[in-house]
Amino acid sequence: MRTVRPQFVRGAFTLVEILMVVIILGIASAIVVPNIGQRNDLIAAAAARVVVADLMYAQNRAILTQSMRYVNVDVPNQRYSLLVSKPNATPLVYEQNTLSAQNYVTQFSTGAVGTTAGLKAVALQAVNIDGTTCIGFDELGSPYSCDPVTGNATPLVAAATIPVKCGAFTLTVFVEPYTGALSVQ
Repeated sequence: MRTVRPQFVRGAFTLVEILMVVIILGIASAIVVPNIGQRNDLIAAAAARVVVADLMYAQNRAILTQSMRYVNVDVPNQRYSLLVSKPNATPLVYEQNTLSAQNYVTQFSTGAVGTTAGLKAVALQAVNIDGTTCIGFDELGSPYSCDPVTGNATPLVAAATIPVKCGAFTLTVFVEPYTGALSVQ
């Protein structure tokens, strides 16, 4: 009589092999996951896009309404606001946000990611708009440097720079003189 020995067919993974894969994935995720939340380059890029969008909004509003629109950057308070000049009024007043009917102010937050106010962990740096911190756009969309109190404006001579910083990454928004073309570097 012949004895038949069962042949072992290897059709599954052993428990040790599965545990090794789980341990390797756990180590890899422990290294990768904390770095996902600290993408300062992406946060700075998002903040620069917000600044560009608001500058374009002010420029388009100036063209649409055929009146000056201003963006005043307040670096010490980490914010900028959109302003408009009212007829027969000396000080500039806030442009109203069409969605919220509140003053059009964008607040930056120099706190850590996870804070609730403003653009997280982003800081405005030294702004240069021909020596001022206020840029205006006329009815053709041309940029001006201006006094935020009186609204007195002079045509922009050099490119205006508005740098935003998150961690070690800094991006600068440029507004070209004469044309008002916007770019980020």
